[in-house]
Amino acid sequence: MPCLAVVGLLMSNSALAGYPDDVSLSQLESWNGEAFTDSSTLGFAYSAVVKQLAVGIANKPLTPAETLGVHGFDVAFTSGITFIDAHSDESSEPAPWQRVHPEGDPTRVMWVPGLTARKGLPFSLEMGANLGYIAFSNQTVFGAYGRWAFLEGYRDFPDVSAQLGYSGYIGNDELDLGVMDASMSVGYTVPFGHLAGISSATISPYIGAGVMVITASPILSESAMNDLGIAPVSGFPKSENNAEGYVPPALHAGFRLLSGDVQFSLATTIALRVAVTMDGAIGFVF
Repeated sequence: MPCLAVVGLLMSNSALAGYPDDVSLSQLESWNGEAFTDSSTLGFAYSAVVKQLAVGIANKPLTPAETLGVHGFDVAFTSGITFIDAHSDESSEPAPWQRVHPEGDPTRVMWVPGLTARKGLPFSLEMGANLGYIAFSNQTVFGAYGRWAFLEGYRDFPDVSAQLGYSGYIGNDELDLGVMDASMSVGYTVPFGHLAGISSATISPYIGAGVMVITASPILSESAMNDLGIAPVSGFPKSENNAEGYVPPALHAGFRLLSGDVQFSLATTIALRVAVTMDGAIGFVF
């Protein structure tokens, strides 16, 4: 898949040696073997890692605006990369991800291969789930979502759907993290090829916008968190841990090619002021 090729170009041999590529908050307290206690710098690094990690694990817009229909089902292999602040040009000022990496040398992008499935429901509803692995780490990702296409199937109008979902970061000993996504997509499905209208091949471009609501909590003692200057954070307004900046708006765009039962999707998400992702999928529609 294209994402695999990009990852291969961006990763260095030294990054591969950093396996497992886990997020380790306790690493914040030192750099190059020396103690580091600047709470403002550590707080910035923690915030950047949490936000970019959340964008990387969030449900991705790999489906067109239309739903599958009551009898529809699909399954696909996915591959996504998130461009993170993994390396700095100044050796004395490490990037946020370098501060939380055991060897100080994280991979240059966050790569999440996985598997996703969707099932159509009555009344233009749909549910889906995905399972992913954060490459070169001991962590996995699990997400689920529901969608409703309140406008679809009309020749003179685009398809319009809304989605609400949640994805969690699983298996890290020092960080609990989850992200809720809420978005809308607008798109249209058209036949293509030499036999348009007869051929089974279609293309479905779509664009959309939404928000991500991030929650994170260090799994450290209160004294350790105080020493590092970090704390639980949440984008939910009524949470006791509510903090500014943890509800990034996001734009997305993509397309799906469908020929017979085989589909290929490619999409990008731009979480404003946080991170950019590129995602691809190949699978089958039944």
